[in-house]
Amino acid sequence: MPSCLKSETVRVGNALVCSFTGDLILDSEPVATEALEAAFEQRPAVLAVDLAGVDLFTSTGLDLLLVARRRASEQGVTLVLVAPPARTLRVLELTGTAALFTVRATVGEALRTHRPSTPPV
Repeated sequence: MPSCLKSETVRVGNALVCSFTGDLILDSEPVATEALEAAFEQRPAVLAVDLAGVDLFTSTGLDLLLVARRRASEQGVTLVLVAPPARTLRVLELTGTAALFTVRATVGEALRTHRPSTPPV
């Protein structure tokens, strides 16, 4: 059975942008987990998770983001959620987890705002 979620990860300098399109539900959890695991293995300074294309966001999606947040914290990676739809934000608000995440409107904004400082030469 094909997944109802597609993912694409792109490197932008020392950051990665992991974009999801479709439904973040139980059936799509393996696709999302694999994409985020692969992203963390690359040790980016910033991981922007683009949720603009997410249609349905359930507790599976919430769990996935909470695990990603914990892993980012453990690895010193800045995790930023990009363009979550209103219904996704509503789930975060209702569960009291919205304050745990940094949210930006666009990928460009996320990467500009969270560009790691580079040591002077």
